[in-house]
Amino acid sequence: MIDVKKLWTKRRNAHLTQTLKYFSLMANSGLIVSLILLIVIGSVYYAKLLQALPKDFPAVFVLTIVFSIWLTKSAIRTLLKEGDLVFLLPVESGMKQYFSKAISSATATGAFSTLFIFTLLWPVVQVFIHDGWKMYVTFGFFLIAAKVFNIYVSWEERRLPYKSHQLNYRILRFIVNFVYAYLLFNEAYIFLIAIFAIMYVLKNFVFGVFKKQHGYQWEMLLAEEQALKMKGYRLVNYFTDVPALKQTVHKRPWLNGLAAFSFKKKNALSSLYTKTFIRSGDYLGLYIRLILVGFFFLYLIPAGWWQLVVVFLFFQMFSLQLFTLYTQYRWNVIFMIYPVEQAVKVKAFQKWLKNLLLLQGIFYGVFYGFLTGDWLIAVLMPVAALVYGLLRLPSMTKKHVTLTP
Repeated sequence: MIDVKKLWTKRRNAHLTQTLKYFSLMANSGLIVSLILLIVIGSVYYAKLLQALPKDFPAVFVLTIVFSIWLTKSAIRTLLKEGDLVFLLPVESGMKQYFSKAISSATATGAFSTLFIFTLLWPVVQVFIHDGWKMYVTFGFFLIAAKVFNIYVSWEERRLPYKSHQLNYRILRFIVNFVYAYLLFNEAYIFLIAIFAIMYVLKNFVFGVFKKQHGYQWEMLLAEEQALKMKGYRLVNYFTDVPALKQTVHKRPWLNGLAAFSFKKKNALSSLYTKTFIRSGDYLGLYIRLILVGFFFLYLIPAGWWQLVVVFLFFQMFSLQLFTLYTQYRWNVIFMIYPVEQAVKVKAFQKWLKNLLLLQGIFYGVFYGFLTGDWLIAVLMPVAALVYGLLRLPSMTKKHVTLTP
């Protein structure tokens, strides 16, 4: 007989050990330094940004939207594996303790994350809503209570056999969370009692009925666990190589024309890298997000020559995370038997990456030029991308890309 308590403890400890291992590798990455510098710069100008916001800034509405989405989105790591569909399915009736441990772990993580997000946004609350440590404790308590409620009912929601049914109840939870957060940030505590009554009814008379009518949806739970695991691997893969990462391929036919294949040696690899960048994993999304975050920092930080330092940091972050695209083919047999020398492959990758950095610099320059009217610094941003590609990129390539197959 399987001891589900020991099984959960064993899997949790293995998960924590792996997480700490990857975290240590991430800490040794140069990307961490760039992130720390950006966080320091952002924190310095956070207060100035708040002062620059107009007095009629809809802080309550913005906070309501943010926390409505956050409260509704309640992930639960079950640490299930593919073999569980065979070995644990026969003992489903005894899995209550195992999944209770998973819910407790998700509750602790969700409560801490909720408090962390609220702490980051607390200055907004201080400026536009209310100040004082009592308000911090009150808002934090009500938000954590709502997160715990959402985690519990979202677990019972996972018993529903169809995704469309789960989506309907998720929309219902979002509406309740929206009203709840809106009343909370308007300090309408009396009306919150009515919302608590609605939550009680949902918990006991709607979601609570699901456990009596439906069993565990093992395939859905396994698929969700695999998706959460791959999401974590993709995050770590931005810092270091993760062999267990399974890349997701997207069709995106409207972008395939950018990577028309050529049988010439000098063009074949650049076409391969471009197709991988467009269709594989989250590389394209990462590129777009970094550009948008760069726009935000360029807007936040006062105009001046130090803006070039900011774009250099973003070039550094993007380059470090894109080296994983090359290592994705490290053990690919087809890639290894290409009739192209290894040095040519690396050189082609380096040239392709320089072009992406130049395009990134052009985006930053155009945005900065229209934002400030200082076109001298704007022109220097793509020039900075070229300088970075010529001076910094070769040394990074030697460090992160092995020249031997």
